[in-house]
Amino acid sequence: MCAVLFGLAKSFHANDVLEGLDKVFSVVGGLSGFLGLVLTVRALPSAIGPTGTPGRHADPAALDGLAAAVEQVWRRELSRRRLANPHPLPVAWTTVGPPIADHWSNIRSDGDPTPLNLDGCLDLRHTDALHQVLRDKRLRGRVVILGEPGAGKTSLLLREALQLLQVRTPTDRVPVLLRLPTWNPDEQTLEQWINSQLATEYGYRSPIPTRQLLPLLDGLDEMPAPRRARAVQAISNTFDPDQPLVLTSRTTEYLDTLTTLPDTTMAAAAVLELTPIHADVVRAYLPQTTSRPADWEATFNRDTTQHDGRLATALNAPLWIDLARITHTDPDQPDNQPAKLLDLPDTETIHTYLLDRLIPAAYPDPPEPDPTGHTWQRADADRYLRNLAKHMHRRNTQDLAWWELARAVPLHIRRAGGLAFGLAGGLAVGLTFGLTFGLAVGLLVGFTGGILVGLATPTQRQIRWRRSSRPLIHRIGSGLAVGLAGGLAFGLTVGLAGGLAFGLAFGLTFGLTFGLVQEFTTFFDSGDADIAASDPLALLRNDRRRALAESLAVGLALGLTLGLAFGLTFGLTGGLTFGLTFGLTGGLTYGLATNSWCAFQYARLWWCTRNDLPWPIMAFLADAHRRGVLRQAGGVYQFRHGLLRDRLN
Repeated sequence: MCAVLFGLAKSFHANDVLEGLDKVFSVVGGLSGFLGLVLTVRALPSAIGPTGTPGRHADPAALDGLAAAVEQVWRRELSRRRLANPHPLPVAWTTVGPPIADHWSNIRSDGDPTPLNLDGCLDLRHTDALHQVLRDKRLRGRVVILGEPGAGKTSLLLREALQLLQVRTPTDRVPVLLRLPTWNPDEQTLEQWINSQLATEYGYRSPIPTRQLLPLLDGLDEMPAPRRARAVQAISNTFDPDQPLVLTSRTTEYLDTLTTLPDTTMAAAAVLELTPIHADVVRAYLPQTTSRPADWEATFNRDTTQHDGRLATALNAPLWIDLARITHTDPDQPDNQPAKLLDLPDTETIHTYLLDRLIPAAYPDPPEPDPTGHTWQRADADRYLRNLAKHMHRRNTQDLAWWELARAVPLHIRRAGGLAFGLAGGLAVGLTFGLTFGLAVGLLVGFTGGILVGLATPTQRQIRWRRSSRPLIHRIGSGLAVGLAGGLAFGLTVGLAGGLAFGLAFGLTFGLTFGLVQEFTTFFDSGDADIAASDPLALLRNDRRRALAESLAVGLALGLTLGLAFGLTFGLTGGLTFGLTFGLTGGLTYGLATNSWCAFQYARLWWCTRNDLPWPIMAFLADAHRRGVLRQAGGVYQFRHGLLRDRLN
């Protein structure tokens, strides 16, 4: 195609321009029609759909691999969150009946309308209490867990996921812990979202029937209100009523959602509500789990005799007990005496104080270096974390993803940075181009391309852990469309100096090749699934490798194509030299300017010049996770609790 176009372009200097243009567009039209026919035939199997898909089962070995990946992700996080150190905190629940729950005849597997008492407590004597509810033969397997903020819903779900994995047999469903806030029901079906999360969270590449999974769906309350209602309906209607699943939500948000769905609840689901932890449990737990038992015992004795047990009553949820343990453990720190909590007048003040004490407790003064040798001053760490909390609050998210940090940079600064990068690359391209066509033409071409590249906005599209689910014909079609549009604009620019016919032939060749190669290099990029999806730093390094690989792939393809085409006019050696130089320079400029890794680099430059974040951002985030201020969920970080994010904002 390229040779034909440039061969015709060469003849345009000796023939009528309009006649040459007719030839060009005739050739382009014919080749496009042929390519369309080929792609249509190629797409027919996808349009018809694979046979036997509904009855397909995933390979048992693959399911075992998924189970191992899930356990690897959450076993490490269980240790990081110290949920079992020295032993799990007791969590109790009560049974909630209709109308919040479905009719008992629908909940029960035998259709009996008699209510069941599913009350329980997960503690050292009943370590599998929730597991027994999920495996209760009287139930159909669906459970909704409600609770107040900090009641331990996520921790309970994490522990249950590991419990299910520990006793799982090859024929059992694979429990997968999934975060509902990452789902937009308006853009993805429930099955599509689950399979995409298996790829992004656990590195599992192949689609899997949902009937072979036990979904543990966490955080319905963190979804925007309109999405919550659609999510409840989709979950209720998509899964077979006999498929086990667990859904967690704050109580108020769940009840509000049900009010928007009159006469509707989660079909066939039993509802459990977590209860406050009794004061006696609190008084027994903290002296046993800190290095200052005498101080805590003395504090609780005073609390009982002088304050009617106000402190023990305020520490009525796992979050507050855990914060009290973390912030008032070290006897060498003079500012964390438990007795200070007795001076606080009410429950709300105690909770606020514990949230405020977390960062000073995590970052002692004088500072201690992290495992990588970095030292974070307490004041600096406090400022960095507050800036991150504000960034997350503005984006209305609990997830802190490194590829989203560029979103904090004002749009005009992002555009200016991209434009500067594009123009720098355009200057290099222009100088190369000018060796053949003159400096003025070269700079015009280079700066035009640089402006177009500079205006491109890096998006999360580049963060990918598996091959795209878009059909091949759609991807190639979009590449052709972008290539034709860009090639036409590029060709008109070249045509101002080199002749319209030559410019169009050059531009269309450049654009079509660029569009197709760019789409193919991303379509066949399946290596991301091998990266640990639970390691943000590994994802960053992988994205950097992909940026360079994609740049080289695009540059080589364009360089060879243009080199062969120009070889018809300037000789093979000169054409290839020019084409490869031009293509590699342009490809590298484009690949880096539009990749998330590059966006992260100028994002952290912006954050650092304002002294809002340190230059080694990833090291700081990893250390904050190690210290317990952040927690990790898949490839993103979160604050230890949403209440901490809100407090720091």
